Amino acid sequence: MTRASNLLAAAPLFERRFGRAPLAPYDPAALVNDFIFHRMIDPDWSPTERAFVDKELAKIEARRLAPTLRAPETLHVIDMDGVTSAADLHDLLRPFFGTSAIAKPTHASGVAIFLSGTVSAGDMQRLHAVATRDYAMVVREMQYFEQPKKVIVEAMVPTTGGSSPDDYKFYCVGGEPLVYQVDHSRFGTPWSRLFRLPDCSPMHPGDGLAAPASFIEATPNRLAEMVAAARALAAGFEFVRVDLYNGADGVYFGEMTFTPAASLGIAPSIVGDRPDSETHRVYSDIIMAALRSGRRA
Repeated sequence: MTRASNLLAAAPLFERRFGRAPLAPYDPAALVNDFIFHRMIDPDWSPTERAFVDKELAKIEARRLAPTLRAPETLHVIDMDGVTSAADLHDLLRPFFGTSAIAKPTHASGVAIFLSGTVSAGDMQRLHAVATRDYAMVVREMQYFEQPKKVIVEAMVPTTGGSSPDDYKFYCVGGEPLVYQVDHSRFGTPWSRLFRLPDCSPMHPGDGLAAPASFIEATPNRLAEMVAAARALAAGFEFVRVDLYNGADGVYFGEMTFTPAASLGIAPSIVGDRPDSETHRVYSDIIMAALRSGRRA
């Protein structure tokens, strides 16, 4: 699969989202989305980058680079090469039904099953469908090309009150975290907002967002721990997003992604999912200024 063929396959999605073709990654008018688009269609990915997008291997590498970082316990890994149906996958996951665990593909995003509650046939069919295909073929994110197809079963990150942990997503350029997004109550009534580093202030005060009463911000010490972990994991990479969970007993590794939202993501704001929002422009300008500066250095 060549860069040219990937461009032809992926560009229409980008064009529908932004109303134009992708710009060159360092074009003066380029958004961070243009940069991500060109990175994702490039077939050239290092073994280290490919390891970091495998949810089984990434935890091992993350703990090596940031030894104080916790990681959700791996309870089981299923090789999907021989799992021919959703019913077969259901049988393999049955021992974990009713436990505080989650099942998800190691090589893909967008589908996860909480095993503590009722698992429907539709849930299992969706998980099987995603876990048995080459995820690179969805939007041509080439770091996933021909990755081993597995389903990982992990223990849930412990939280106060049993809710899902808040997800802190650090956008890093040249190894330095610049902004982070907090995703709160992802599986309930979700709320997200971007914050600027190093002062942890709202990235765009005019984004119109206010935290719900259920959101409890991480303490300054906990945030400092997260920033240090993100910096350690991002070292050596031009651009990467490091996702960390704020657990009841410490900071947990979530995942790393080099092409967030497959180039189609928009910064959260009160105006909704609009590529032309002022908040998205502020976010994009921060990232692109750092990328351009690093390119000149």
